[in-house]
Amino acid sequence: MRLLSQVNLNSLKIVESAARHGNFTRAGEEQFITASAVSQRVKSLEDQLRFKIFQRGGNAVSLTPEGETYVSRVREALERIVAASMEATGQSQEHVLKISVLPTFAARWLFPRLPLFQRQYPDIVMRVSTSYATHEFTTSEFDLEIRYGDGHFHGLQSDLLFREDLTPVCSRKLFREILGDKPPSKVRPEDLRHFTLLHSDTCTQNWQSWLDFAGAGFVLRETKSIYFDSCMMSYEAASAGLGFAVANRAYMASDIRAERLVAPFKVHQPNTAGWYFVCPDKALHARKVSLFKQWIAAEAALTQNQLDSETAG
Repeated sequence: MRLLSQVNLNSLKIVESAARHGNFTRAGEEQFITASAVSQRVKSLEDQLRFKIFQRGGNAVSLTPEGETYVSRVREALERIVAASMEATGQSQEHVLKISVLPTFAARWLFPRLPLFQRQYPDIVMRVSTSYATHEFTTSEFDLEIRYGDGHFHGLQSDLLFREDLTPVCSRKLFREILGDKPPSKVRPEDLRHFTLLHSDTCTQNWQSWLDFAGAGFVLRETKSIYFDSCMMSYEAASAGLGFAVANRAYMASDIRAERLVAPFKVHQPNTAGWYFVCPDKALHARKVSLFKQWIAAEAALTQNQLDSETAG
């Protein structure tokens, strides 16, 4: 009992998050602490339990057999704690929508629109988790996920929201500093050699792919580069004036319309992959899932129509 009394609930949440992401950095972002703090919490808990929860390997971590069993039970316990708290406050699981969303999709597209859903369906309580990992719905707590891919998710219902469409963007201030009064319409892909290119470790081929598509693949060899661990960070860096990021148009459209960013190239590279609403077939029988699917599909269609209109214009 003494050992149990010393186990901190926050440490359990951190361990569960690290197991779900397979990465201490991602767990730290979700829990708003550093990767080092995650590692320290995990080490402390492992010392208390006297077995290894994780196998470390570079940036990634994986559960040991003992860790698999332990985290499974911890996850169940955390879910019971949440359920008990909701029951005590008069909330029902029927009205709690639990979704897993890719971090950049969440920050750049979903979150600005989510208040509309909340106002339309105030009885539905949202629990949103951002993760690059996919989950087995038979064992996870999530009702649905937003996944990136080709739409083939075995045994699951998947509906396309919108496809990826890449174009380079940078801050208006940086554009003017480098190219002066040159109008964006006169800029060619070759002009990118004058800028720093911002890359993402999660989308490593995007720059090469777009430059090849635009007929300027050689530019990559002639430019300075900065690398970030996510697309979202490369977009933020572009907004801060560090250089050009190659971005999904749906993510940056509002910044471009507001002239916070410049997207000077008419060359947009469409991708066969895109973002999908994914869930088990049986989940669609739940009112909360069905309503969210209808809402997000309508918002995605509006986004696609705006992009199509801007392309045609």
